[in-house]
Amino acid sequence: MERHDEGEVNPVLLEFLDTDSFDEKYKILVATPTSDFDDLMIDNMASSIDVVVEDGDIESRIQDLKVCVRTRAKYETLRLRR
Repeated sequence: MERHDEGEVNPVLLEFLDTDSFDEKYKILVATPTSDFDDLMIDNMASSIDVVVEDGDIESRIQDLKVCVRTRAKYETLRLRR
């Protein structure tokens, strides 16, 4: 996992937070290696989109977050079509 100096925010997390589109958020999740994630990062990403990802191993938590983001992207697309 890429380490950052204390007080420095992970650039992947910043990119995720700065992106408004759920499609783009999903692309960020897919493009980020599993080794770059930790529990705090997943919690922060989930919190930013108002979901809770249950505790477990990192891979399961990433998958759960991806499902939440894809679901939100689907409804975002449907809402924009109306």
